[in-house]
Amino acid sequence: MIILAFTIGYIDDVMGPQPYHYQDTIVIVDKKYQCPKHCAVHHQHSVYYDGYGMTVDKNQLGKKYKEKKIVRKNNA
Repeated sequence: MIILAFTIGYIDDVMGPQPYHYQDTIVIVDKKYQCPKHCAVHHQHSVYYDGYGMTVDKNQLGKKYKEKKIVRKNNA
């Protein structure tokens, strides 16, 4: 059961929406959803390479964005 849950999580991480550096911001590349072209919400926009919403040039995508992990020190 644990292996099935791990596999589903891994597939979602690989196939699902992914954050990337794009110009001076971070965008979420998502095949299923795109923010409208004039999205006034301050957030990481959902974009794709073609479509009717917010699109980006695939060649201008930077590296995949990874959040920095917080390392806590043990005070023992």
